[in-house]
Amino acid sequence: MSKEGESSSKGSPEQSQRSLWTTWTFLALSVWKKLSKRSQPAVMIGVVMIYLCVMSLQLVDDSKNRRSAARGQAKIIPKSPDESILLAEFNRRKKIIKDTCEKFGAYTTRDKLLAKLKLKPGPELYPGVEKDDQLWSTLKRTSHHQFFVQKEHGLMWCKVPKAASTSWLHAYLTMAHVPQYEIPEDNGMGLHAFLREKYPLLSKNLNKQFMPVSLKFLVVRHPFERVISAYMDKLEDYTRDLKYRGGYYYAMYGADIVAKFRQKYQEKFPKNPLFMKKEPSFVEFVEFLIETPVSKYDEHWKPQFLLCPPCHFKFDVIVKMETFERDTNFILSQRNLDGVVSLTKKHSSVGGKKKKEANLVQTLFSQLSKNMVQALYEKYRIDFQMFEYDISDYVKYASESEGLMPDVIEVSAVQSESVEEEESGDEVTSVESITKEP
Repeated sequence: MSKEGESSSKGSPEQSQRSLWTTWTFLALSVWKKLSKRSQPAVMIGVVMIYLCVMSLQLVDDSKNRRSAARGQAKIIPKSPDESILLAEFNRRKKIIKDTCEKFGAYTTRDKLLAKLKLKPGPELYPGVEKDDQLWSTLKRTSHHQFFVQKEHGLMWCKVPKAASTSWLHAYLTMAHVPQYEIPEDNGMGLHAFLREKYPLLSKNLNKQFMPVSLKFLVVRHPFERVISAYMDKLEDYTRDLKYRGGYYYAMYGADIVAKFRQKYQEKFPKNPLFMKKEPSFVEFVEFLIETPVSKYDEHWKPQFLLCPPCHFKFDVIVKMETFERDTNFILSQRNLDGVVSLTKKHSSVGGKKKKEANLVQTLFSQLSKNMVQALYEKYRIDFQMFEYDISDYVKYASESEGLMPDVIEVSAVQSESVEEEESGDEVTSVESITKEP
């Protein structure tokens, strides 16, 4: 039996408490029988009072535990002044999330939200962008599909594709004591399926059982960075898609995007090489995103609040890619995994990589009009507000236009080397050293 299986066979903390309570009651009754034959009534009353006091304290403690379980909050104890400061930052992030959930009506009825919008209607949105009352229904949905429960170490990770998911995937496989030679090749579709095989999707009741005793976390990333990463990895290069996924993304999305948008772009920009290749251009992909309901997005570009609904799951830690190493080390410290599992940024201090990433952003967003950038922001506006991101570093590269479609696109093509560079940027962290716990 694996360590994880051994851990689950030991029973939950609630079962241990019930067993202890049963043992205490049995001993108390045994003492009562002996004393009742030998002691005076006053002594008997004293024993009863002590027993009732202990029982009351236990009931209060059980009540607190049940309330904690209902909230789904794992107990976090800072181990240093720095961790106390960091915990305050995590609590601030959680408050921003809660405020955003309240703003978009996650905790109220549709009728009340409509009444609020009638009194204070929001700004006019671009065609294809969901209104607040349409997003309300998506905020109400809950799903455990993205959760991976590491029972042995008390971790619950909600996986957001394109946000260090491959790094945590390898960490989880190693914590499950999977030999390196058994792990499928990176970039293959079987890698994430293999993770689910090792960590099967739990039932709703089992998830509720582990939530109170697990540290729940997710990793979030700038919405536009995720869009770029998804495009470069899945759609920009058909040969790459064919190699790693048998052409799945071109068949499912790329061919349809080209069929729907290519003609009008070729007519407006007849000599631009972007619209002469097999794959969809970035501007075509963005127009596809604007027109498509977010509920129908592929998971690689689906908004993060839909993948891991933070309005309903009370995450203990919200990791941000900008502070990935610091936030991740906090999680490892809380579960005594520091020195056992190490996830560190790769090439984080290399200025050349940052320059290439900036060039990629400029190359792609210069294909867009400012109106398109604004519309794309509106599609992801809950993510932007919930996780505190803005569009200033992206909209500056876009062009002015009268309508949604750009009036001018400079003749430029993404260098092929950017694809491989973006792949490492997609999962900018790597498992440098993971050893088995002694």
